[in-house]
Amino acid sequence: MSNANDTSMPPGTPAEAIVGGVERPADCREIDSVDPYADSDASVVYCDVRGQRSDEEQQLAAVMEIANAISSQLDLNQILSAISKELSKVIDYDIGCVAIYEKERCGLFMRHVWRRGGQTTGEGRYVPLDDSNLVGWVANHRKPALRGNIPADGRFREIMKEDGLKSDIVVPLVAKDMLIGTVNVGSYELNHFSDFDLDLVVRFGKLTSIAIEKCQLLRELADLGEKYRLLMKNASEIIVILNAQGEFVECNRAMCEISGYRPEELIGQSLFLVALPERRDEAKRSFFSMLRGEISRLPEISCRKKSGEIVVVDISGGVMRIKGDPYVVLIAHDITDRRTLQERITTQNAELTEINRKLRELDDLKNEFLGRISHELRTPLSVIMAYTGTLLEDRDQSIDPQTRAEFLRIIDDHSNKLLGLINDLLDLSRVEVSRTMLHASEGSVNDIVKISIRIAEPFAAQHHVELVTELDDMIPIMSFDPLRIRQACVNLLNNAVKFSPAGSTVTIRSRNGSGEAVVSVMDSGPGIGQDELPKLFEKFTQLDGGASREKDGLGIGLKLVKHYVELHGGRIWVESEAGRGSTFSFSIPRRQQD
Repeated sequence: MSNANDTSMPPGTPAEAIVGGVERPADCREIDSVDPYADSDASVVYCDVRGQRSDEEQQLAAVMEIANAISSQLDLNQILSAISKELSKVIDYDIGCVAIYEKERCGLFMRHVWRRGGQTTGEGRYVPLDDSNLVGWVANHRKPALRGNIPADGRFREIMKEDGLKSDIVVPLVAKDMLIGTVNVGSYELNHFSDFDLDLVVRFGKLTSIAIEKCQLLRELADLGEKYRLLMKNASEIIVILNAQGEFVECNRAMCEISGYRPEELIGQSLFLVALPERRDEAKRSFFSMLRGEISRLPEISCRKKSGEIVVVDISGGVMRIKGDPYVVLIAHDITDRRTLQERITTQNAELTEINRKLRELDDLKNEFLGRISHELRTPLSVIMAYTGTLLEDRDQSIDPQTRAEFLRIIDDHSNKLLGLINDLLDLSRVEVSRTMLHASEGSVNDIVKISIRIAEPFAAQHHVELVTELDDMIPIMSFDPLRIRQACVNLLNNAVKFSPAGSTVTIRSRNGSGEAVVSVMDSGPGIGQDELPKLFEKFTQLDGGASREKDGLGIGLKLVKHYVELHGGRIWVESEAGRGSTFSFSIPRRQQD
């Protein structure tokens, strides 16, 4: 369908040179707008040679068949086959084909080569999109051409030289000003085609352009649909499409996996199927706000899976219109793990903050303890050393016996005080020990109270405070550690005496409670403010609450009492009012709680 000579048409060669011979014959003439329905003003040069006009009814029937093939077929090969078949009924030619333009490969490719003998040589052959060959020239300039004597025309390189064609027609295929390709017919006879044949091929080319454009559009739509299906199927993000009522129209695999529902269980159902029942009204408001275009993102939305499990998603969405109807497209990400991690980090930060606070408190407690122990231990030790030194220096016995006895009494008192402080510290070091430190035996709570009174009486006498007992004889014999309960009673009595004014009374009372024995110590001291009550049972807390430490002791007595009582499964509490004294009580259950 081009000449065997490889010489390209020189630049500037007019379209009128594309004729049957090397020289333009004198009888050639130009016809403008061969196709009256063409979009452009294409010029066609032809040679008025031996013509062959087909019957108009046959032409019309062929056009109708081609139109029917275009409308009823979707496969391009079938459409091109129908065009070749019908065109052969109205034009006599030996070889016909369509060259399709492929932009990505910058060339044309022979498609559906039709031969009178049935051979298929040349199918898929590449045609350069340049002026070196007639097909390329027609495609570039978008002008049809007719050649009556191919062997005599040396301006073009023939693409199918081996076929030995003598004349041909090449017509551009253009749709919406976009190049689609060319339609080509050729004959083994010189001057075989007439201007009327050229007009028919141009008209058939118009139909071919429509057919190819339709197939390409359908293929693009099919490709787009396949890409859409692949995207929907394989996307890791959750993708759903909802109609204006909030019903699922489409959903991908990720949505089904995270929700636990199958596609058929979701399609047609309301979006609010996966919303938390208590948040459905809020979900509806958010959806319709998105439908109106007011919002485009919903961060950290909790949804319910089919199993009832809660997942948290981050949603972005937008509105699209299909045939005028609005749809909402949602893209969501599962952030449950991230939300869980954030909550865990928040909890850990809170725990670390609390640990740091406790460490600061422990550091303050350590400093307070060191300051207090340096005072509480050094004071009696200093007194002991001073009086002992005085006695040791009295080698000539100048100190009278009465004074010496007083010195020894003072040394003894402070030695006992020092021993008591040391015992408290030893007990404090075991405060976290379990019940295995208890040595329980059966005994009388009232007997323990009486022994405690005798132990505390010397200390009460020094402070001029009277100790009074009120005992309930209905308390049965119980199982407890007598040493620990006695320490608890003595500590409470000493605290009460310490903070009671001279001449006052401290009462220790026992009573039989419901399933327990209760021991209470009541004083008439200054009382305790309500804001100080929670601190009473902490380590190193003095009842006077002041920094001057007017009262002796390390402030660990109540902590020890609380610990001993809790080891027995009992409880301890205080009732007090500033200026009206205090009552400390603890209970011992009849049956020890394991």
